Amino acid sequence: MRTLSKFGLAGIRLGYLMGPAALVAEIDKVRPPYNISVLNCECALFALEHTAVFEAQARQIREERERLMTGLGRLPGVKTWPSDANMILLRVPDAAKTFEGMKAHGVLVKNVSKMHELLANCLRLTVGTSDENARMLAALEASL
Repeated sequence: MRTLSKFGLAGIRLGYLMGPAALVAEIDKVRPPYNISVLNCECALFALEHTAVFEAQARQIREERERLMTGLGRLPGVKTWPSDANMILLRVPDAAKTFEGMKAHGVLVKNVSKMHELLANCLRLTVGTSDENARMLAALEASL
């Protein structure tokens, strides 16, 4: 079982299953009828017919993630963790202050600092376009 989230389709909440025919047949017995909407099915088919576009978007996200990681590495008091996703986890001296400062600059990030004690003072940034990332870095730097 896999989700199409990493393919760029997280919003449609769709996945797939591959395996031995006998196993798939048994799982299919408990699958509800009409478990995939027509719209979700069409989205997936469209995406699969345009894989080159999705590959280009993934390449751009990887490039921008690397640029963001470099920029974040230059900021004093900011610790990042390696990421293979379109998000970056970072620790700042004061997550609440930094979150509010960034919000005041018109940049929204996810404050995950209260989700678990290991995430104390952590924010999650989403990798965007080059312009969005530049705005986010500037807002972060001004908010530290």
